[in-house]
Amino acid sequence: MTGPVASRSVRRLAACLALGLGALAPDPGAAQGFAGFGFLPVFAWPQGLREEGPGEGRWSGSYGRLSTGFEAVSSRRFGSYAGPTIGFEGGRLWQDGRLVYGIAGGFDYLATTSGGLTPGFGGLAYTRDFAGAVQVKVGTLLTPDVLLYARAGATAVHGSLRVGATPVSAPFSRDDIAVRPDAHVGVEWAITDRLSVAVEAGVVGPGLR
Repeated sequence: MTGPVASRSVRRLAACLALGLGALAPDPGAAQGFAGFGFLPVFAWPQGLREEGPGEGRWSGSYGRLSTGFEAVSSRRFGSYAGPTIGFEGGRLWQDGRLVYGIAGGFDYLATTSGGLTPGFGGLAYTRDFAGAVQVKVGTLLTPDVLLYARAGATAVHGSLRVGATPVSAPFSRDDIAVRPDAHVGVEWAITDRLSVAVEAGVVGPGLR
């Protein structure tokens, strides 16, 4: 990278990082309170739809993809829940040599089919349904088809806390929205220009206030 090309790449990467860090600022209008344990699922076997411009390759351009899967979450204090998920992700990636970077946003819905719906006497249960995220992604190409990447941003999760009956109270539930920072690392294999497989691990922080 030299001259104007390097300057443009640096400006793009800085803009993506600024947008990602800005997403971490808490929203004063968002409901505050209980932060759940649900995670946005790994997008397995996504079907991509890249719109490449002149001179752009497999790892650059705008894209959108749908995902589906199954999520299971377990907590010692709040029990467990599981169900199928469906989601959408879209964003913009740039490639500069082996460096790939960009910004993406997405949302998904989890339909709870087991666990977390009827806590026992004095018990607690948590489930989540809708979740959305805005993230910055930066990676390096190990081969032309394999990308090692890290992504970070913020996730907003709508969840329900259910409290079982006690000797002095009836059972009740409370809905809330938690905004939390998250970070992930992973490897993505582009099988074709429209089909890829990703494996990743990540952590989600406590709710922002």
